[in-house]
Amino acid sequence: MSRIVEVFGRRPVLLPVVHPASRASALASIDVGVAAGVPGIFLIDQGMTPDEVLELVVHVRALHPALWIGVNLLARKPAAALGSALDACNGRIDGIWSDDAGIDERAPEQPHADAFLDARRARRWTGLYFGGTAFKYQREIADADLGRAAALAATYMDVVCTSGPGTGKAADPSKVIAMKRAIPKASLALASGVTAENAHAYTPHVDAFLVGTGIESSFGVLDRAKVDALLRAIS
Repeated sequence: MSRIVEVFGRRPVLLPVVHPASRASALASIDVGVAAGVPGIFLIDQGMTPDEVLELVVHVRALHPALWIGVNLLARKPAAALGSALDACNGRIDGIWSDDAGIDERAPEQPHADAFLDARRARRWTGLYFGGTAFKYQREIADADLGRAAALAATYMDVVCTSGPGTGKAADPSKVIAMKRAIPKASLALASGVTAENAHAYTPHVDAFLVGTGIESSFGVLDRAKVDALLRAIS
């Protein structure tokens, strides 16, 4: 059973990415997601500092105890992000997402990926790690090597996370298919360019959609109609 199904009981799932342009807008957007029935959200430190985002996690957990909450702290390596999140959030963070998991399919050793494994073992963390692989603004991976990279990544993380070429830009479906084909029993997430109009191209292959821009009315403001439409499209 994939970790996404194990945690959420189904696939695919929508995990909205909330850009906290302000505390008020972030809380309002989280309320939109909860009202729409999403099982969880990611907070990313675009608009707030990492410390402010982590404080917000604690506040949101008090408001919505059943909500799954993950973070992406962009400037911190995955191991450091995990330690910071656990220290600031009373020992609980449900998910860590990193744009760059440090996977190098050309190399015999994976020191950056190993560092996260060491950190999670030391902290006995059982949450979900979404590790960016063939991800936007990172080292480009040749099409012929996508499957190899995905298979290697799946040995280090709970959810292999890929994207299109840039924020708000859709991934080539062939890229997603090649990666999923290499990890049929593991979880694959897609984190850019997904909308209700194109989700059908990815749904058979993707276990989790991490979506911000495609469901916003403006930066940091989730649009309930767009959230509902995307939920229908992936159901």
